[in-house]
Amino acid sequence: MTTRVVTCAAIVLLLCSAMPTVTAGATPPGGDVTRTDLAKGDTETSVSITTDGPATQIVQSLSMGPGATSGWHTHPGAELSVITGGSVALQTAGACAPVTYAAGQAVAIPAGVPHRVANESGSRAEVVVTYTLPVATPVREDAPDVCAE
Repeated sequence: MTTRVVTCAAIVLLLCSAMPTVTAGATPPGGDVTRTDLAKGDTETSVSITTDGPATQIVQSLSMGPGATSGWHTHPGAELSVITGGSVALQTAGACAPVTYAAGQAVAIPAGVPHRVANESGSRAEVVVTYTLPVATPVREDAPDVCAE
């Protein structure tokens, strides 16, 4: 019996050594693939996006002329914006003093937070905005001016 076990083990080792080794590795794209960055920006705070169920992702290009404003509003889900040109001033319900964000910066606004975006500069502002919303909800709802004096 011991001879039979040793013989079986030797056969298994021989077969395994004859098998080609496969090394795990990255798989590069194949075919006609092009990737284009739409926006890149850094935040000064951590970002965490979670949902309570299925979600809809919406990516928009926002272009604001000098003096333009979004008006006060909320979103039913998180917003992540990357400023790609010019600058915008953001006011939120928790911080009424406008904070200016310039090209290359990003800002995250949690769901339900009233806010207002304005272009207070003399040139056009460009922003790429991503919303993570509950399915079948509007992107935006108007809100009262929570910073009115």
